[in-house]
Amino acid sequence: MATVDEFAHLPMDVRPIARLEAEARIAHILTERWIQHATVDRLLGYLQEAFDQPPRERMENLLLLGESGMGKTMLIRKFERQNAVSFDEATGVQHRPVVVVLMPPQPTESEFFHRVLESIEAPSVRYWSNGGQLRTSAIRLLREIGARVLVIDEINSVLVGSPRQQRLFLQLLRFLSNDLRLALVGVGVPEARHALLSDTQLRSRFSDIELPLWTLGDDLRDFVTRLVWSLPLRQPSPVDSAKLRAILVERSGGVTLGICKAVERAAMAAIRSGRERIELASFDDPEIWHGVAAPGRGTRSQLRGIAVARRA
Repeated sequence: MATVDEFAHLPMDVRPIARLEAEARIAHILTERWIQHATVDRLLGYLQEAFDQPPRERMENLLLLGESGMGKTMLIRKFERQNAVSFDEATGVQHRPVVVVLMPPQPTESEFFHRVLESIEAPSVRYWSNGGQLRTSAIRLLREIGARVLVIDEINSVLVGSPRQQRLFLQLLRFLSNDLRLALVGVGVPEARHALLSDTQLRSRFSDIELPLWTLGDDLRDFVTRLVWSLPLRQPSPVDSAKLRAILVERSGGVTLGICKAVERAAMAAIRSGRERIELASFDDPEIWHGVAAPGRGTRSQLRGIAVARRA
């Protein structure tokens, strides 16, 4: 039996996993993992700046943009975790400095506040049918838990509402930022910019930051290396190859999800075959690329059409 020290090509926390049986290692590969790299470090820095600003009349807000599959939700969950605080025994309150809310399919005030209350685990929120009660309760609880940043994921869903719904929802966001003096972070695909175009005051308070599609370069080289390090393969993988990276970008459209799927499938195939490493030839297997493409193209086209229709 190999010892942990024999897997010197792996980080210390991955070496014990490399000792496990094949199916246990494959299960580890299938779990969601955070891969640190230069782009997310930069974006986390911008998010932290929004968090650290003092409460004031005009808060600086962020719009985090990226194609579907680029890892935006994982990024904001990482941001949420790194700003989490422990339960306050003295007050009996679980403080939540960062609150992450998934935008409802219809941009109405009642549905939004239901989502807010559900995200902070308020009990029996669906029994609160009165709109004024929903708003009052949500704002009171956001104050009680010490919310400093409100993250709205899939904010591009605003675009599916009627012009009146869009206008009222944007007014609501402006009210929340002013009344609670917290920072807003909208997260969505690039067309999410259209959600703010109709409100000059709100648009002027948002700065865009972006998770760009991968292109060939040192950042991609670093990301692929770190991704392979996270996989419990018992042999070193010769993946520092410009040709390999070019294949990953071309076949995935530069989308993080597609790159990760291909590399992870190659790793699982290597474990099952006993090769225990990934190499350029690993990506000749068509099964590795099944369903791998740049996702969200249809959604983007649909949203663009909606935005054009709204402006018309």
